[in-house]
Amino acid sequence: MFNDFKNTFDFYIRSCTKFSRKNYQGKIKTAESDYVFDILTKYFKIEFQENTSVLDIGSKNWAYVRGEYNFFNQSCNRLLLDGVEIDAYRLYSNLYSRYEVAKFYIKELAGVNYYPDDLLNIKTKYDYIIWLLPFVSIYPLKKWGLPEKYFMPEKLLLHAYSLLNKKMLIINQGEDEAEIQKSLLDKAEINYTFLGEIISDKSIFKNKRYGYLVAR
Repeated sequence: MFNDFKNTFDFYIRSCTKFSRKNYQGKIKTAESDYVFDILTKYFKIEFQENTSVLDIGSKNWAYVRGEYNFFNQSCNRLLLDGVEIDAYRLYSNLYSRYEVAKFYIKELAGVNYYPDDLLNIKTKYDYIIWLLPFVSIYPLKKWGLPEKYFMPEKLLLHAYSLLNKKMLIINQGEDEAEIQKSLLDKAEINYTFLGEIISDKSIFKNKRYGYLVAR
């Protein structure tokens, strides 16, 4: 109970103050982008179309945005790529927020937008949705410092599905979370294909990841 009170208080403070150093300038790190581009190429087949809209859920500082941008941009003439992050004002030790770092990563990428907001406030429909490591169990959510009231995996999944026009890729960490994800999809009666373990020689992560492909 105390930890949830602390998380709730801290989240409220940073959401209200939105404190951060401004104009983050750093070196663009490509490892996460290379990984995301690789897994999308292997597991997310799409056809060319004139206009494409994509939503990334839980973007954090969106260090991997170029992987998504390069993948989808090669299959359309006009790309709209939106990222949403509920805890965008969490600070790093250098006193820059996720939001400021994300602004740096999306700089000069046409059609890319980062929204510091709750997924439930998003009403626009998208052709494609990418959801990396959703909170399907409460421990990771609490460890990341979010209040327990934001643990609503069923509601968030149903809302994400309501925004979907074509395909959604969900990536979970570890077999346990993948099993929980399967239960959520089954309960929601959402059609999916289990992709099994996501294999990539670009991976920089120690834990295994598993994927689900949802299609309308």
